[in-house]
Amino acid sequence: MSFFNLGLPKIDAGREYSLGEIPVFSSLSASEQKIIQKIARLEEYKRGDAVYEEGAQSDFFYVVISGRYRLFKRARSTQSEETLAFFYRGDHFGETSLLTSQPHSAAVEAKRDGLLLKLPREDFLRIVKEMPSISLHLSRSLGHRLTRHLDPTGKREVKIAVLYTQEMSDPAREFWVDFSARIVQEAKGKVALIDFAHFQDPILCQGIQSPIPVFDLASSDPSNEALLNRSLVPHTKGFDYMKVLTKDYKEAGDKKVTTLLTFLTYRYNFLLLRLPPDIYDISFRVLKKSDYVYVYAPVTRRTLDSYSDALKKFERDFGFSKSEIRLLGNDETTPDISVAEQERSLGNRMFWVLPIKAKSIDRYQAAVRYLARELVGTLLGLALGSGAAYGLAHIGVMKALEREGISPDIISGTSIGALIGAFWAAGYKSSQLEAIARGLDKRSAFLNLVGFRDLALFPKGFLKGDQVTRFLRSYLGDMTFQDLSIPLKIVTTDLLTYEAVTITSGSVVDAVRASISIPGIFSPVYHQGRYMLDGGVVDPLPVRVLSESGVKKIIAVNVLAGPKERIERNRYRIEMEEQKIQSGKKNIFARFLPPQSRKILMEQEVNIFNIIMSTIQFMEFEIANSWAKQADILIHPIVLKGHWAEFYAAEKFMRVGEEKTLEQIDEIKRLISE
Repeated sequence: MSFFNLGLPKIDAGREYSLGEIPVFSSLSASEQKIIQKIARLEEYKRGDAVYEEGAQSDFFYVVISGRYRLFKRARSTQSEETLAFFYRGDHFGETSLLTSQPHSAAVEAKRDGLLLKLPREDFLRIVKEMPSISLHLSRSLGHRLTRHLDPTGKREVKIAVLYTQEMSDPAREFWVDFSARIVQEAKGKVALIDFAHFQDPILCQGIQSPIPVFDLASSDPSNEALLNRSLVPHTKGFDYMKVLTKDYKEAGDKKVTTLLTFLTYRYNFLLLRLPPDIYDISFRVLKKSDYVYVYAPVTRRTLDSYSDALKKFERDFGFSKSEIRLLGNDETTPDISVAEQERSLGNRMFWVLPIKAKSIDRYQAAVRYLARELVGTLLGLALGSGAAYGLAHIGVMKALEREGISPDIISGTSIGALIGAFWAAGYKSSQLEAIARGLDKRSAFLNLVGFRDLALFPKGFLKGDQVTRFLRSYLGDMTFQDLSIPLKIVTTDLLTYEAVTITSGSVVDAVRASISIPGIFSPVYHQGRYMLDGGVVDPLPVRVLSESGVKKIIAVNVLAGPKERIERNRYRIEMEEQKIQSGKKNIFARFLPPQSRKILMEQEVNIFNIIMSTIQFMEFEIANSWAKQADILIHPIVLKGHWAEFYAAEKFMRVGEEKTLEQIDEIKRLISE
């Protein structure tokens, strides 16, 4: 898939959260954010903990900092337990009961370990009055949440997205149709595309029997259900289409827009509202009711400033956070604009590059699928952790998932996880990776991954890393992140600031080489203006990267051993060394040496490479273990009879990876089906 995020914000290592990254607080001033920080409390919840029960009095406004939470109704004598919604990082809940002074209509529980920011009732109600931007944000989300709760079935969750572009190009209009159609395939609900543009669009209307009825908002009554039903026509792609004429609509109030959208929220789970290019009265009223904005921007030097102004308007006037806006373009218009130019004009807003449909239909469809699954909330992310040769278990994980027909929508990788993830994202199957790994015996592993020519002359590391770069390039060539079949995020560490750096653009091989730069062993890499080290130093299990990218369902693979497993592994290594000495395999004279001399021979294991790796992996485990709690599924394939440098003994690592994944395959399928 050739789309990727060009403008990911920097994340400070070790920071739990920033109010500026939370949508409901993102538009607050620095002084307002300080007020929130003083009165809010941060509370930890473990998997299975109850946040509150149905019927309980409302005491707090909750904001999800991390974790996943389920809103549900408990089983009754005549009804089974019913899940209503899930809440993720950046979501908020509890405000409906606070604002209506009603008890909670459903219960909430933690589905994985996480943190909630809690604002007491009195403070929340005061802030809503004193901080208009929070009121604006809540007004956009509260309307259709109330609609969901008022629905007799209690099962509907409505998402409303605005589709906007300043230039009515064919690629943009084709994308709106394809995006709508893909949501139909991914969602368990009804989808409608409501067209507020000034003219009839032939591309959008392909697949609809003519004549197409037009609902004139100025002269028609949106409370007339029969008229509205006649105006909604089925599209051959599975969604309903409605043309709303707004050109002569001058009504001062927004009653008609509210009535129309309220009717539609009772009928549909996903509303896609296509706006005209000029943001005027009707656009203002529609935006106030929406959750997300998709801006199709054929970004060129000519249009950068105008789109930048429009994005600022969405944020300033309508209270959208950067995470609620998707800026889309195609790779026909972006190559002549550097990343630096885009960042200057677009800031750290997410910018996704789409393949040209006519040139690469498969990659284009994969990109549309990703964006649709993101909106629906079904993205499946796979976080592959660090661990040197232990990370060959990732190949076994791939094999098990492939066998069950499970494919992640996005992969994040650190160190060896970045390497395996890059191969997977590039389109390699597990069988191909197995063949590559099995082809590395002791001699070929040394020559392919290290080699005598790779010894460094300067004290940046024992190895230059040129040989492993050549090895990677022999398989990945000059691929960039745009050429990958699956979105990939590679984590490295900035040598000077020690912050985690997520690479999502440029050369894949260079990014992998940076992420595997084990301190002291491989020389650091100068890449994209930074000196970079192994990503495992600060983020050995990159769950955070997926969570902050809006991924709702996360599988993490941690191959690092804990203290008990390390003791068991070291005991095994000592026994093996003793057996070698006793049998004379290492030194025929060793059998006749006293015990103290045998101990000296065994101390060959205590070399500088083992000291470096043991120290690093011990520290990495503690960090990885804390992030593992943020994943929905944790796969922990540990090989006790293994060594971090045994790249020539891949079979045992791959086998355990496959076995541990299959043990949890039913749980993985349940996660996907939620």
